[in-house]
Amino acid sequence: MEKIAIISDVNAGLDYLSWDPEIPVLRSIINFEHEHLIDGIDIRAEEFYRRLQQDSFIPSTSAPTVGEAMELLEKLVTEGYTDVIMYSISYQLSSIGQMLETLREDFEGRLNIHVIDTKTAGYMQGYLAVTAKTMAKAGNSVSEIMDRSHHLINHGHAYFVVDDLNYLVKNGRISGAAGFLGGLMRIKPVLEINKIGQIVSFEKVRTHHGAVERIKQLVLEEVADSKHLIVFIFHTVREQDAIGLSQELNELIKTKKTIEIHVITPAVGAHIGCGILGIGYYKLDK
Repeated sequence: MEKIAIISDVNAGLDYLSWDPEIPVLRSIINFEHEHLIDGIDIRAEEFYRRLQQDSFIPSTSAPTVGEAMELLEKLVTEGYTDVIMYSISYQLSSIGQMLETLREDFEGRLNIHVIDTKTAGYMQGYLAVTAKTMAKAGNSVSEIMDRSHHLINHGHAYFVVDDLNYLVKNGRISGAAGFLGGLMRIKPVLEINKIGQIVSFEKVRTHHGAVERIKQLVLEEVADSKHLIVFIFHTVREQDAIGLSQELNELIKTKKTIEIHVITPAVGAHIGCGILGIGYYKLDK
């Protein structure tokens, strides 16, 4: 009989839920000039973004190590799990998921390792893990859980607007940027996480307000055919804007929906900076 564990990485933003999802996460390190801080333990979002606003230094991140992953997997073995499903940040943004895959042979016969490339980050990623945990508790099989995850991934999308593209450019997290780098100070591009999990420029807009209006319009067009949605508003130091956007979408989306606001954890924030405002969704129609 399957006993299924669900795990993720810190990029999923599970630390900021108001309840314990009971999902272990592999944690990244935030590297400031002379400090190396564990995301979610040594530093959390509020302090992290305060430091970004006060300091011109752009921090980097270090991914969890193979040793840390093996330690977690060994713990799951001792707890009697037969299977583990890892909900990884997009393979296009980090190698955490691929690293887990390399450990399959080491645990052969003791623990079956399954890795979902969520093709996203933040609580778009976290929601998939939370949904999987609920299904595992309800007795669903590995294949049922993974099928539902892939269905959601194929019926979701996210757009966002940044104040400062330098973070994404410095850390190499934006694809196809060469065409607009010369105008960094003159535009507020609409960015998307595309179908393969890359962060790419979708459209150039001259003002922040115009860019936010554009992502709202894009989402409304894409969800028009859905009867049941979950919508996420993401932000870094734009809580009031996020609340306002949530209220607008609640009025504009007429179908059954849940709208949630989520802050972005430091391991992701290090690559996108302050002032982010974004909208993501999954169509929950079966």
